[in-house]
Amino acid sequence: MGILNSEPLRRGRTLKSDVADALAEELAQIGARSVLDIGCGGGAIAARLAARGFAVTGLDPSADQVARARALLPGATIHQTGAEALPPGIGRFDAAILVNALHHIPAEHMRAALQNALSVLEPGGRLILCEPAAAGSFFRVMQPVEDETDVRQAAISAVNALLADRMAELMELKRWDRESSFDGLEGFVAYLVKVDPARAARAERNRAALRRAWRENIELRDGRAVLVQPIICWVLRPAA
Repeated sequence: MGILNSEPLRRGRTLKSDVADALAEELAQIGARSVLDIGCGGGAIAARLAARGFAVTGLDPSADQVARARALLPGATIHQTGAEALPPGIGRFDAAILVNALHHIPAEHMRAALQNALSVLEPGGRLILCEPAAAGSFFRVMQPVEDETDVRQAAISAVNALLADRMAELMELKRWDRESSFDGLEGFVAYLVKVDPARAARAERNRAALRRAWRENIELRDGRAVLVQPIICWVLRPAA
């Protein structure tokens, strides 16, 4: 594990929670009501936050994901756009969240995405970033299908640079281990392919390495294979 990953993992306050619960707890603590979910995907996190009473607006560059999010959240506004180019007049929010999203943004646009997220915050607002570290059994099994070491490191570097340039202030740093369970290797591959269909061909092409990584990293629990992904979470506010 590189130093960019190990430092926030070492410093972060460890939580026993899943992403949606941790976000809801943080949003409640700051008194947030309106939330911009940047890179909302199919709307799973947004739906859970909406069920807790938050007014969620989403955006995602994928037309398919936006369609899913709109179907899941028929009363919400979901924009089809990338984080580096927010729609004009999108409004202001008590909080903005990027959940497993920053490392999917091209590295050259990560800085703009973070600055855009900070720019739409109401006074006292917070930007909450949740990113997977390049570590853990989930990451290791995924590597033969897609090695995200560089993009995950780039995301952490972008956050570090934002803080070093005093564009934002770190309010809290947290970490937790996300556990995922699967009936078998094919279920894991299906999970990856749902996010990116192009992974199907890579999974088949690297099947031998994938099987080996699966055998070496899974933990069997109640007949299911459990994989662990460390998550890093930064809570930021715009610099004064």
